[in-house]
Amino acid sequence: MKKRFHKKTYLNLLDIGSGKIACMVVCLTDDQTPQVVGASCVPSKGIQAGSIWNLEEATACVGEAIRQAEVKSGQRIESVIVNISSTQLHSLQVYHEVAIPAGKPISAQDVQALVDGIVSQHVPVGEEVLHAFPLGYIVDKDQGLTDPRGVFANTLGAHVHMVTLPETQTMNLLTVLDRCHVSVQMKVATPYASALAVLNEDEKDIGATVLDFGAGTTSYAVFVAGGLMQLGVIQSGGNQMTRDIAQALNTNLQNAERLKVLNGAAYLSPRDELERVIVPVLGDEEGTNIQIKRSHLIGVIVPRLESILEKTKLALDKDTTFTSVAKNYVLTGGGAGLAGLKEKVVSFLGGISRLGKTKQIKNLPSEYDLCTFNVCVGLLMYALKRRQDKVFEQFQSTSTPKGFLGKVIKWIKQSLS
Repeated sequence: MKKRFHKKTYLNLLDIGSGKIACMVVCLTDDQTPQVVGASCVPSKGIQAGSIWNLEEATACVGEAIRQAEVKSGQRIESVIVNISSTQLHSLQVYHEVAIPAGKPISAQDVQALVDGIVSQHVPVGEEVLHAFPLGYIVDKDQGLTDPRGVFANTLGAHVHMVTLPETQTMNLLTVLDRCHVSVQMKVATPYASALAVLNEDEKDIGATVLDFGAGTTSYAVFVAGGLMQLGVIQSGGNQMTRDIAQALNTNLQNAERLKVLNGAAYLSPRDELERVIVPVLGDEEGTNIQIKRSHLIGVIVPRLESILEKTKLALDKDTTFTSVAKNYVLTGGGAGLAGLKEKVVSFLGGISRLGKTKQIKNLPSEYDLCTFNVCVGLLMYALKRRQDKVFEQFQSTSTPKGFLGKVIKWIKQSLS
């Protein structure tokens, strides 16, 4: 019998981003209904483009977010499910096949041999397997099996979507969390978590691409036939847009961010020539303001936005196997609310677009922006998607081999259990 969530099981979800650190504690009741019992959000420091650059600043921010979540929830946080936003995430589709001894059914050892081949031939040295999604097992060229064990065949193959990243990319993250006295229960790619927070099952099935417009990065996740087929992270985000505004209008970053949110847009219109925007400028005298045309502000925003969309298009066009049919664009992240962004995305990428709405969780804080806990909700969706024993036993000590092979063997055991 499969294990069930124990009464009042708690999941600790941590979103480490370039603009904010969000932490959310969720309680799972007997019927597995999630309920937020504590959440916090603090400004991010020491993190740029999804990577940790200053250990002291990052540790202080992460520690404060965790402390606030502990106070609000009344629970001590000792381990977390955390996101990975590295621009060096690699998404690759692989196929590997092994021979089966004559007259014998497919065994667990045959599956392990298949895994060994995937690792030795397709995972680069120095890379960590973050996710491995079995897209289907192939037995004697026949597709569609979900569990090949016990089947008589001559060959066993598997199509797998793997998400990898350099092992060094997680070392700073683990150092920060260790300084905060918490361990990692699970790591999840940020584009995948963002997508799980906003996509419905129909969109995953017919094809959809989630675009997450974050502070330091812009990421994408492509779903087709119900599964994640491709993802990536662009090293460009809303913070660069804010800095462009600050430099062009001679104001500080806080004022620039406010101008972007309240008065920014993805398109110029004739009306923008008539509207005026008040800009607090830097200078010797405090309280000095100037008035500019709104068109001037938008004229600073548009080039950076178009650069981000062009980079995203180039990344998506590298492999159109799935992106060509996933033209339903769902926009999320802190920058997704920019006026006219939906139309701008369509003009660059084609298809249709909509603003993603984060799945509602009981007691999700309403005093924050809709996207504040988007990644945390996605981390929760990922955890709930898997059985409790798979979520919590994945990182327990076992006799499984260490390194790349051990990580992928964990995946293959889970996919067949």
